Amino acid sequence: MPNNLRRILTRTSLTTRLVIVVVVLIFLTTLSAGVPAFLLARSQLEAQAWERVDATALGTQSLYDAAERRVVDLAALLAERPTLRRLIQDGDMAAIEPYLRAFQEQSDLDLIFLCHDAEMMVSTLPELRTCPTNVRGGVQLIDNQPVLLAGQNIFSSDIPETLGTVVAGVWLDGEFLTQLSANTGVEQTILSSDGQPLVSTLPPGVMTLQRRGSGRELTGDGRSYLVSQFALPGQPSATALAAEVALPIDNLQATERTALLVLTASTAIVALVGVAAGVWYIRRLTAPLRRLTSSAEQISQGDLAAPIPRLAGPPELATLSASLEKSQATMLSALDERSQARDWLNTLIQSVVEGVVTFDTRGRVTFMSQGAETLTGWTSGEIVGEPIVSLFPLADSPEGQTFLDHIPPAGEKREIEIRTRSGKTMVLAATGARMVPPNSDTVQVALVLRDVTEEQALRNLRSFFLANISHEFRTPLSTLNASLELLMDQADDLTPAEIRELLNPTHLSLHSLQSLIDNLLESSSIEAGSFRLRPRPVSLEEVMADALTIVRPLVERRRQAVAVTEPARLPTLLADRARLTQALVNLLSNAAKYSPIGCPIDLSISQSNGTLRLAVADRGPGVSPEDRVNLFRRFMRLDTQAGDEQYGIGLGLYLVKRIAEAHGGLVGVDDRPGGGAVFWMDLPLTGEEKSA
Repeated sequence: MPNNLRRILTRTSLTTRLVIVVVVLIFLTTLSAGVPAFLLARSQLEAQAWERVDATALGTQSLYDAAERRVVDLAALLAERPTLRRLIQDGDMAAIEPYLRAFQEQSDLDLIFLCHDAEMMVSTLPELRTCPTNVRGGVQLIDNQPVLLAGQNIFSSDIPETLGTVVAGVWLDGEFLTQLSANTGVEQTILSSDGQPLVSTLPPGVMTLQRRGSGRELTGDGRSYLVSQFALPGQPSATALAAEVALPIDNLQATERTALLVLTASTAIVALVGVAAGVWYIRRLTAPLRRLTSSAEQISQGDLAAPIPRLAGPPELATLSASLEKSQATMLSALDERSQARDWLNTLIQSVVEGVVTFDTRGRVTFMSQGAETLTGWTSGEIVGEPIVSLFPLADSPEGQTFLDHIPPAGEKREIEIRTRSGKTMVLAATGARMVPPNSDTVQVALVLRDVTEEQALRNLRSFFLANISHEFRTPLSTLNASLELLMDQADDLTPAEIRELLNPTHLSLHSLQSLIDNLLESSSIEAGSFRLRPRPVSLEEVMADALTIVRPLVERRRQAVAVTEPARLPTLLADRARLTQALVNLLSNAAKYSPIGCPIDLSISQSNGTLRLAVADRGPGVSPEDRVNLFRRFMRLDTQAGDEQYGIGLGLYLVKRIAEAHGGLVGVDDRPGGGAVFWMDLPLTGEEKSA
C-alpha cells in the first residue's frame, strides 16, 4: 500500500500535491483549534455547573441552619415564659395544651410538646404519644417523616430544678422543600439513611444515580441533574438523614450538542474556503506573494501596523491580501479591547468598597486599591514596596505575632483586628488567594478586606443583650415574689402602713416589668417593620399626667421630686398619646436612675419657632462626647453606674428617638450647667397648634 501511494504521488502534479497538503493542513489546523476549544468550553461549562451545585448546597445548608436557629430561638422563648412555668408547676395540663397551640399559631410552628424524664406530658400533635430519644435539636424522623426539632429545659423559678423540656418543631415536608427550591433555584430532596427519598420536589419517576467526573449525576424520564448531598442539622454525617440538591443540566447537554454541531460545520466551511483559496494561491505563487510575505514578516516582528499591499490580481492573492488586512484590523481591535478591558477591570477594582491588597513572598506590598487606602489611611504611593506588617499593625496579639501570622488560607475568611494609620482600631474580614501574575513566575497573595467593625460591635451588643435580659426580668420578679410571700404569711399581723410599705416595692417591680416589656415589644415591632402611629388630637397636660403617674413609684422610692416648668397654656398636639407617653416615661425613668438619690429631676416644656421641646434634666454623671454618638442606638448602655441600680437593656432612649422621628421630630442630649445631662425631644407643631 505505501508503494502504490508513492507511485500515485509521483504521477501527480505539483499543484495537486500542494492542494492536498493545503487541504490536510487546513483540516488539521481547524481541528487542532476547534477541538481543544470545544473540550475546554465543555469543561468550563461543567465546572461552572458544579460550582453552582456546590454554592447552592452551601446556600441550602445555610437556610437549614437559619431554620434551626429560628426553631431554637422560639423554643427558648417559650421555655422562658412565666405563664408556662406556672401552669406546669400547678399541674394544670388541661390549660397547657391550648396555651401551646396558641403559641404554635403565633410562631408558625408545626408541633410543640412537653417531655419530662423521657415521658410525654402534653403534645399539640395527638398521634405523638412518646418523646423522641433526643429532643435537644436537629432533624429527626417522626412516623417516618423528617422534622426539625429544638428542645429547651424549663427551670423552676423557686428552686433549681428542671420542670421538663419543651420541644418545638417544623415539618420538613413538601411545602418546606418547595420554598427552599424557590429560594435556591434547584430541586430539593431529603434522603433517609439508606439513600431513599423521604420528601422531594423532583418530578415523580425512577431516577438512576451514577458517577459524572468528580461528582454524581441523577437521570430519569429524559431529565438529568447534578446532585450534591450534605448532612442535615443534628445528623452526624451525610450517611444518616441527608439533604440533596439537584441542578437540572438539560440545557448544558443541549449546549454541548450545539457546540459540537457548530464545530463540525465550521470545520467543513473553513476547509472548503481553504481549498479554494489554496488553489488560487498555488496558481499565483509569484512576486505578489513575496510582497505579502514581507508584510507578514514585519507583523511577526512586532510591527502590527505594517501596511498590507492591496493586490488586484491574481484573485487568490487579492483575497489573501484583503484577509490579512482584515485580520490585522481585527487583531488591532482585539488588542484595543483588551487594553480597555484591563483599564475597566482596574477601574472596577479601584471603585469597590472592599479593599484589595497584594503582596509578594517577601511580604512586601505590590498593589493597593482605593478601597484599601480608605480603610487604612495610607496611599498606594506610600505603601507599595513596603512590608505589609507596617500597613496592618495588629491591635492586640501575643508578642512576636504579625499580620502575616493571621493571613487566612486560600478560600477561607478570618477576622483580624488592626490599627489604622490614625490609630483607630478596626476589625477586617479578610479572604485570600494565591496567584501568579501574567509574565511572572513569582507567586503573590491577594487579599480582599472588608470593614466589619460595626458588625462585630453589633454581635457583641446582641450577646450582651441576651446575657442580661434574664437578669432584668429576674430582679423585679424576685422582689414581687418576696413581697407577696411576706404579705401572705404575715398579712394578719401587719398594719395598713406596713402593708402599704410592702406594696410600694411590688408596685415598682410591676412598673419595671411593664416598662421592660413595653420597650421590648416596641423594639420588636420596629425591627419587624410594623411600627405605626395612631395620631389623634392629644392634650399635652394629659400626656404629662400619665407619664408622671407611671414613674411616681420609681421617683418616690429614690426620694426624687419632679419639678415641672411649663408655659401658661399648653398646646394640643396631633400625636399618638400612648407612644408619646412611653417616650416621656423613658426619659423620666432614665433621669431617675442616673440621678443620685434625693436629687430632683427637671421637666420643662417650651415652644419656639413652631417646635415644642420636652426636656428632662438629671443631676447624674453626664454623657461624654464619645458616648453621644451611639447613645440612641439599640442595646447601648453607659458604663457609669451608681450603687447597685440596674440600668436596663439599652432600649429606652432608642425608642424615644424612633417615636420622636415617627412624629417628625428630633432628639438629643446636652450638658446641664452644674453637672448632669439634659435629654430633649423636639416635636413639630401644626398651624392650629402654633396659633393656640
